[in-house]
Amino acid sequence: MAHPPIAKHSLHLQDFSPEQLLEAVRGANFEHYILTRARCDARLERWSCENFTVDVGRYSFPVRAIGAFPSRKLFIGYMRKSPQPAWVNGVEADQRTMEFYPEGTELNYRAAPNSEWLAIEFDEHALQAAAQKRLGHNLELPWKHVVSFRVPRSERAALDRMVRCLWTHPVSGALMIGPILGKIAEILDGLRRKLSREADSGEIRRVALLTRADDYLRASIAHPFDLKSLANAVGANARSLQRYFMDAYGLTPLQWARCLALHHVRKRLLASNLKKFTIEGAAREYGFRHMGRFSIHYRELFGESPIETLRRGVEPQPRCI
Repeated sequence: MAHPPIAKHSLHLQDFSPEQLLEAVRGANFEHYILTRARCDARLERWSCENFTVDVGRYSFPVRAIGAFPSRKLFIGYMRKSPQPAWVNGVEADQRTMEFYPEGTELNYRAAPNSEWLAIEFDEHALQAAAQKRLGHNLELPWKHVVSFRVPRSERAALDRMVRCLWTHPVSGALMIGPILGKIAEILDGLRRKLSREADSGEIRRVALLTRADDYLRASIAHPFDLKSLANAVGANARSLQRYFMDAYGLTPLQWARCLALHHVRKRLLASNLKKFTIEGAAREYGFRHMGRFSIHYRELFGESPIETLRRGVEPQPRCI
């Protein structure tokens, strides 16, 4: 049975527009946060055919993305380019690793500027059909959370070559879907025992701790930051918490709390009427008490003043790729 040709969609943003990056991966819902001021250039490309999709994202700025993958879909992802290691759910990810994302997986991702990621989406039925054809048996997929694992350079290069064939030949590229799924099945089957054996309880605890810390900071966003209270709330000592944050996000807990609050203020300003809203009101709503310092932090992160953001008015509805 012939496949329809591969459909390609692209999105190029030359400013920081997180609303338009929500569905960077098809069907997902990811909030994006710029972590430090940098030139903002985001490029998303999508190649899709029926229930199979390849998404590629390139960001010029340091980014953190938080959200969930869609249900009823499986994903394999990896960094195609990364000047520094990325972090996926608190675990280092570089060009030697891949990630397997079960259905509806929560994602907490951080990458350095000028990184490029790739995600392959497929359904389990198609993967199992490919496994039967390639391996002669179904795959066991016992994982309920994101699994990061090392892959031999040759295996990863082979998969990447197949993906590139798919997107460089849109008419005949659909013929590569079966072989790509077969290669993914082969990789997962060969590593299943290793993945089960190498499950790191320390990593699991660290991810849970970072999630609790993030939830605490969001719930207390209108209050002054207090590292001791945060550490007590999540059950860690302050020094360890500082180290975990720096490893996973490249920011201290205080810097991330401020970054989170600034993004909330920006979203509030973009959705507000210039005549009926004050910048000070938005800043105070999210915990800023000193307007001079707030304005400095805001410009340092977004490259514009709060009044410049407010003057833009309500942004148009995002255009998803």
